[in-house]
Amino acid sequence: MRTIYLDHQATTPMDPAVMEVMQAAYTQYFANPASPHAAGVRAFREVERARSAVARFVGGARSEIYFTSGATEANNIAIKGIAGRCPGGHIVTTATEHKSVLDTCAYLREAGYSVTVLPVDAQGRVTAEQVASHLRDDTVLVSVMLANNEIGTIQPIAEIGRVTRPAGVPLHCDATQGVGSLAVDVTELGVDLLTFSGHKIYGPRGIGALYISNRLTDMTPLAPLMHGGGQERGLRAGTLNTAAIIGLGTAVTLVEEVRGKETRRLERLRDTFLAELAASSRAPFRLNSGSGPGFLPHALNLSLKGVDAQELLLRLADLAISTGSACNSSAQEPSHVLRAIGLPPERIKGSIRLSFGRFTEESDAIDAARYLAEAALPEPAID
Repeated sequence: MRTIYLDHQATTPMDPAVMEVMQAAYTQYFANPASPHAAGVRAFREVERARSAVARFVGGARSEIYFTSGATEANNIAIKGIAGRCPGGHIVTTATEHKSVLDTCAYLREAGYSVTVLPVDAQGRVTAEQVASHLRDDTVLVSVMLANNEIGTIQPIAEIGRVTRPAGVPLHCDATQGVGSLAVDVTELGVDLLTFSGHKIYGPRGIGALYISNRLTDMTPLAPLMHGGGQERGLRAGTLNTAAIIGLGTAVTLVEEVRGKETRRLERLRDTFLAELAASSRAPFRLNSGSGPGFLPHALNLSLKGVDAQELLLRLADLAISTGSACNSSAQEPSHVLRAIGLPPERIKGSIRLSFGRFTEESDAIDAARYLAEAALPEPAID
């Protein structure tokens, strides 16, 4: 039996078009793009072509794009890089951020910085008024994600930007979960730093992008995490992963081409799944995520009554879903996101996360709902 993959919030399969350009890159552009010879120059030009594609994708300039190994590294560079300019400053973030943001902020707190973690409402959202009320004279950064990786909540980044920009406080946005479904323009959002990964938008793993506004770096450069060859204008040392960068450039171009049509199709798949699951009285459930315009179109988080989600997954060998963020799966701790929106322990225990993608068919959504309903049945009693 085939495996139905519904864990696109964890990672996406690589698009064949991305695979094709990367295979060519490994043979045609293998030279170090920092080398001065012709082969190196050809590789460099391809890197810069991809950089231009990423810049268009987020509405920035090519000089504002830095390549990293992924969003986790990019988030670390952004937050620690800003903090390094103002030792002991104040940082504002939210309780539902990705661990690469929360753990970085926790690290900085131990190093002597002051950190405010804003609570969220029952939908996982913060307001611009909350952010404004916690800005201080020593606030050096506000970090709020574009869309949540567990419950799909879209944050009001543009509204927050209209608070932070007049206050002169840089705004960082982890856009990893949002860029595949939401049109992103850094100017309209009012962000100074923005991050995302290639593997969440049908690109390769091991590559990410960091946008830093020239306005910010013209004032004072960010403090680098690594020192070495001076690549990426001295911010991120290390030989560039040319093939992955080229793959990322193709991936963002594909997203721009299909985003509108794909979003509508994913919404229909989500609705089909929910209708099929609701038709079965064998799997009573409650949604932990919304399905309106304030949420990602392809993502669902729900709790099954009287079910242990960890045990349920063991019975779903042909269905790839998760109980929360893949980054936290080894910790076996209750989801910090579901706790932050106020769910009781028993509901968190029965929660699962699933998400539809570019290659998901309608039959996959229907079959997945049926598999889930069947697996959620209580085990028969043994006499």
